[in-house]
Formats: sequence, C-alpha cells, structure tokens
Amino acid sequence: MHTLYGDEARAKIWTLIKDIKVAMMATWDEDSHESHARPMMALETDDFDGTLWFFTGKHSRKADEIRDDHDALLTYADPKAMNYVSVTGRAALVDDRAKIDELWTDYAKIWFPEGKDDPNLTLLRFDANTAEFWEAPNAVVRSVSYLKALVTGDKPDIGTVGRANMQH
Repeated sequence: MHTLYGDEARAKIWTLIKDIKVAMMATWDEDSHESHARPMMALETDDFDGTLWFFTGKHSRKADEIRDDHDALLTYADPKAMNYVSVTGRAALVDDRAKIDELWTDYAKIWFPEGKDDPNLTLLRFDANTAEFWEAPNAVVRSVSYLKALVTGDKPDIGTVGRANMQH
C-alpha cells in the first residue's frame, strides 16, 4: 500500500469521489458507542481542499451525535468503475447564512421546504484527515487480467490500494 500526502493526496481523493453524488456518513453515539450511517449528498464544489459540505437538520440524530463526538467516516463506492474510498475526518455543524446562500440548490428544498431560511437548516462541515482507496484498472485491463489468471493460475491484478494523508 502506498501513501500520498498533502496536495497530491487531496487531488487523488477528489479524482475518485467528485462524480459520486452520495456517500454514506457514519457518526457515533456517545452513550451506546454504536455507529449510525446514512446516505448524504455532498454539496457541489469545483475543487477539494480537504473540506466537504453538506446540508443537514439541526435537530437530527446525526447533528446530536456530531455535537457529542466530531469523528466521522465517509464511504464512497463507484461499482461501475470498481473504485472505493473511505475517508475519516472531523465533522462540525456550522450556522453560516452566507455559506448556505453560496451552496444552496433547489434540490435541497426536498428536505428543507422553507428554503434557505428553514429554521432547521444548518451546514455540516467535514474536514478530511485520512483516506484509504481501492482503484481498479479499467474494464478492458480487468478482463485481460482475469483471462490471464484463468490461463496461468496467477492472481489477477484487481487494483491499487492506497492511503491518503490530507493533513500534510
């Protein structure tokens, strides 16, 4: 497993996750020590500086768990490309009306029917620390590798496993 650092790490992770619209976000219940995961859609940005933004409800279980324990995990899956990423980081709730205006999309009205002024609306800021990724070769290369493995008995090349440290 190779490790990437800083800008190179952020660029690699962004390449793998930018087109995946929904991630699973796990947070932890301070009392039961159980994790709870739910699908979350990251808000559109042009680049990745280590921070991802989400809209969330101020009064949700997720918000309560983040207030108690800022550790969070995002997992991304792109089964078609066979790329998978898990990102650990710190989550925080942020009440920033200007940032909400900047990131607002009409799609968010599904959850926040009163729009940008919905009293339950807040931002969830996720600051990535580290990530692990599995990146498979394209479909043609995978197919050739599988065929070669059938003929030779060798294991196929199923991809690259890597680690990204985004804090350095």
